Amino acid sequence: MTQKKTTAGSKSPQAAASHLLEFEKVSFDDGASKPKATDEELNSRYAKGETRIVTEQARYPLAGILKMLKEEIVEDAGEKELRYKLDPEYQRRHRWSVERKSRLIESFLMNVPVPPVFLYERDLARFEVMDGRQRLTTLSEFYADGFALTGLQHWPDLDGRKYSQLPSKVRDGIDRRYISSVILLKETAASEEEAARLKKIVFERLNSGGVKLANQETRNAVYNGPLNQLCIELSANEKFRRMWGIPLNPEHEEKDADEEVDDEASDESTKVGLLMFEKMEDVELVLRFFAYRKIGEFKAGLNKISEFLDRFIAKGNKFPEKGLTEYRLMFEATIDFLWDVLGNEAFTVLAPSRQRPTKIVYDPLMFTVNSPDVVSRYADLIANKAVLREELRAMYERNQDLFSGRRTNFKDTQDRNRCMSETFAAAIAMV
Repeated sequence: MTQKKTTAGSKSPQAAASHLLEFEKVSFDDGASKPKATDEELNSRYAKGETRIVTEQARYPLAGILKMLKEEIVEDAGEKELRYKLDPEYQRRHRWSVERKSRLIESFLMNVPVPPVFLYERDLARFEVMDGRQRLTTLSEFYADGFALTGLQHWPDLDGRKYSQLPSKVRDGIDRRYISSVILLKETAASEEEAARLKKIVFERLNSGGVKLANQETRNAVYNGPLNQLCIELSANEKFRRMWGIPLNPEHEEKDADEEVDDEASDESTKVGLLMFEKMEDVELVLRFFAYRKIGEFKAGLNKISEFLDRFIAKGNKFPEKGLTEYRLMFEATIDFLWDVLGNEAFTVLAPSRQRPTKIVYDPLMFTVNSPDVVSRYADLIANKAVLREELRAMYERNQDLFSGRRTNFKDTQDRNRCMSETFAAAIAMV
């Protein structure tokens, strides 16, 4: 092992912006230096209706939900599309259990208030279900005899019965209920960018059945596009999932969505890994890898990482197809290399007492491994992986505080990048 000491303050070459691809060279100006508007300007903007969401309300009879969700519109070109779009990627990953679906039906039976669904008018009289997909699909399945009621608390005598098997008066009672909706009208925004911004405002201020949407769940709904779809696809990478302890075939079972996961770490248990999957944290990690390549331009460091990811994916969804192909190859090659040299311990600090993968390791490691100086030496490092592992272990030991997860400002991110870069340079010099 080299005797050279790697410290947070030492100088070393970094592959910061030097290896950015041409399509990545876009600005992320946050407008922080923009002067505040005067009262006159604020009054004028308000009078013009700036940042004012236009909505209307509607009520749908439960008995008509099944037909409503199947309604098609014939376009001028003869093509058909659903009037109400239930996009699977638009919503949460976890699916309701039959027990939870049954509780929703029981709520309607008892006339318990149910939160409204939120729709976005993507085009005139054409809607996307922004929030409430689980409620609508549950009702649709129930009226199609898709499941039998189970686990009812106040009507247990109905357990085991499908809609068609309910007593006539009970069926009539459900049929006369309604589910409310709030519709964000098309005239809410004059452009796609403004529509995304206003939809994000709605998502950040609304709960889905009382459960707060995670950052990537909101991002997935508001900024769904080519880059977002790529991140979803790459998050299924088997080696990547093993590194984060995410089950290879996550089961769609009901979980306590209020349960929190440490923002900077996760262990390898199926329970925690499944929760990461359900909250789409794996998708966010893929996006984070691409965005972190430009972390040098974001002076807030990791303190406002969610804001940075929002800005990045809004721009990234417009990247050329060729660029996204390069992103795919980049991510897969980086994960393959790390698996070959470090296995499922890649994102840990390689200490027996600290075996949890962390974002504080993930960020600078993925960043450095993707630099041209390291990529060109993959084969040598794989052949001498014991040397690299020892260099990394020693570096983490010397910089425990820096890699503890508490250091998140801009200088900290640059110091971790520097430490990682120097460590790989030292390992390459020895192989």
